[in-house]
Amino acid sequence: MLFLTPEQHQDVLRRLVDLGGRAANGVPLDQTDLGYTSLMVCFLLQNLSAAEALLRLSSSFGWEWYPVTVGYAIARTMFEVDVTAHYITKAPIERVPQYINFSAILNKLAMDACEKHRNSIKPDWQEAMALIWKNYWSKQQIEVIKKFDAASPQFSSINEKGGKPKSWKWSGKTIRQMASEVDHVEAYDIFYSELSSFTHGDVHLADRYLQLRPDGPVWSQKADKNDVGNVFRYAASFLACNMELFGGQFKAWSEAEVSNCLKVC
Repeated sequence: MLFLTPEQHQDVLRRLVDLGGRAANGVPLDQTDLGYTSLMVCFLLQNLSAAEALLRLSSSFGWEWYPVTVGYAIARTMFEVDVTAHYITKAPIERVPQYINFSAILNKLAMDACEKHRNSIKPDWQEAMALIWKNYWSKQQIEVIKKFDAASPQFSSINEKGGKPKSWKWSGKTIRQMASEVDHVEAYDIFYSELSSFTHGDVHLADRYLQLRPDGPVWSQKADKNDVGNVFRYAASFLACNMELFGGQFKAWSEAEVSNCLKVC
């Protein structure tokens, strides 16, 4: 593996985005399997759009003030999308409807949270939730419950005492578990863990940006160039992996074309 400069990592990402732009011309949709095809297109376009956003941030802020924490958060999502795409591809007949139907669970959870906090002891929350309930959830409450009841048997997330679900996951697994099943566990342990550290705002964030001076602490978002390079390095790795999967599934490009994007002259 070559050690690339931040500029070279950026160039690699740009080449991948340029190659991926072919998807904008349209991938033939298999009408007998529209759910799977449309999901794969959705995942690819998400990661291409994320990569383009990272490149635009460079144009807007330059290297010195590049918003690294924002870049890391975007790159983290790219990894999750890539893992999800690989996981679904392993068993599309079972997992496509499972992924899609999970929206019924999410809608019910959101509606229940709103209903719960309509009785908040805080007047501002009472007012806000009452407004949302009146203008949104009350109009679709019956339909949300109906879809939830139909979809919930697909998803098992029961706590140890057999009570109500403590957490809902569309696959019933964590990102790490899915990553392990699609041979992404190393990327999870090394790359994703660091990205999550910044996304969750743990002590690494303070270590990187909090400067202790004689006159007191100073917070500076001035970017370290190596961090900026890492943003593009992670993003390029995740996008290339996603594009190899997509290209193999839909013949949009060859694996060699993706590999060529990674080469540095």
